Amino acid sequence: MVVATTNQNADPGAETGDKKKQAVVVIHGMGEQIPMDTLRGFVDATWVTDESLISRTRPDPNNGQQRVENPVWDKPDRRNRSFELRRITTEGAKNGVRTDFYEFYWAHLMHGTSWEHFKAWFADLLWRSPRRVPHDVFNAWITLWIVTIVVGLVLLVSLLPTADIRQCLTGNCDTVACDASQLCWSWIGPLAGAVGSIVVGIFVNTYLLKYFGDVARYVKATPLNVARRQEIREKGVELLETLMGVRDFDPAMHKKGAPYPTEYDRIIVVSHSLGTMVAYDVLKASFARINRYPNMEGQGRKKQPHRNNLERLLQQAIEKSGMLDLNEYRRLQNLAWKELKEDGNPWLVSDFITLGSPLTHAEFLLAHDEEDLRMQQEKRILPTCPPTLEWDQKTKHQHFSYRPGNSSSSGEYFRYPHHAAHFAFTRWTNIYSKSRNIMWGDIISGPVAQHFNLSTPVAELQGILDIPVLPEQDFEGHAKGSVPFFTHTKYWDMSVRTGPNDSWAAPYHIHKLREAINLLDK
Repeated sequence: MVVATTNQNADPGAETGDKKKQAVVVIHGMGEQIPMDTLRGFVDATWVTDESLISRTRPDPNNGQQRVENPVWDKPDRRNRSFELRRITTEGAKNGVRTDFYEFYWAHLMHGTSWEHFKAWFADLLWRSPRRVPHDVFNAWITLWIVTIVVGLVLLVSLLPTADIRQCLTGNCDTVACDASQLCWSWIGPLAGAVGSIVVGIFVNTYLLKYFGDVARYVKATPLNVARRQEIREKGVELLETLMGVRDFDPAMHKKGAPYPTEYDRIIVVSHSLGTMVAYDVLKASFARINRYPNMEGQGRKKQPHRNNLERLLQQAIEKSGMLDLNEYRRLQNLAWKELKEDGNPWLVSDFITLGSPLTHAEFLLAHDEEDLRMQQEKRILPTCPPTLEWDQKTKHQHFSYRPGNSSSSGEYFRYPHHAAHFAFTRWTNIYSKSRNIMWGDIISGPVAQHFNLSTPVAELQGILDIPVLPEQDFEGHAKGSVPFFTHTKYWDMSVRTGPNDSWAAPYHIHKLREAINLLDK
């Protein structure tokens, strides 16, 4: 992997004179992560080695020579409020926009995980009806049962007096004498059990608790876990609101039309593994706190053509075709996001990118079953993409927005988005690796569009772009290359290739990641 060039004193992008900036917030996954490790590898793959971002004829700003990579600079990060973290900043790209990369680091907040935390979650995974197990992880669930039973039997046998039991089974329970082989078996069993217990203990402590223990504590809302979940989400919301300029902000004191105290025009949230669930919750909580910004006073007669066109696209898809044009939906999402900003709302998150996301198993992790998941989505507890709609008696249509205190029947005039409507304005791209034989590919990840779609009695509209990588797949879902071993940690690994079909200048999965982030988009 290419190591990012760093310079503490250089002034990146000074030659462009352009003040437009965007922020990329990277949220790491489960396990005992080292601060900045995830961010540095990610920046290498998406900025340092991407030759399309800056003309090769532009001199290297560090030495004035021909550039061989795109340099970056480490800067103090006051927004994360942690001395362990740094902000990685860039020079202006072709579009004149500079980028600041941030890491939302939360591993230190997931402390105190014990065997009891993991055991409760593990038991819940096992003791459920097979009908509640998603089809794509059913084989893994069966394997988990088999491994659990085998380990249990081995430990049980090691504790039993097998030599005495064997004698009793042959009718010699009262015989006290035994030969050398029986003496040998009398201590081999307990010794093997002791060794097995040590191995299992090491595995549980160094792997299960440190990795899947995070999952157990985050997804299960028991009293012992609530404080950890709250602290992680609150810190994530704090960072996002700080970047948007609304942290500790009083909307009543904000003058109409005045800019918010932020230097950014756009925010991209990228998350990996369990971090995708953290990011999903942070976006949900953040938008629900600012969806009514600004005050509607003075905006009553203002029109929102892009938001209206987006809602009309959904209305027509439900009423007529039952199918949603995903490309058109994403195009209108971006226009509606820009319109929302122009109306004075501080929501700057244009894109949400998930990598290796366990949200593909939402009915397994976030709910009791598929029915419970849909119920929570209909109640807007769990936001969907497109957002859940509600009937407006005045317009005689369904909307993800509302217009309080006005009798207008036109849906084109100013309306507030409801608290769970952020995926009307934020594009969601999900990059995953299809699993094969449990350990090849990424069994943790998968498509999410079908789990977070807009479900109605007559249509299911999918607004999330699912992109299979490692390897690429054809339109029929067949792999166009070899499936690497355990790809869950390889989504920004520049060294991974998947065969002759992976012939891009950069690996296919890196190309799709860069395409999803789209740093040249304004």
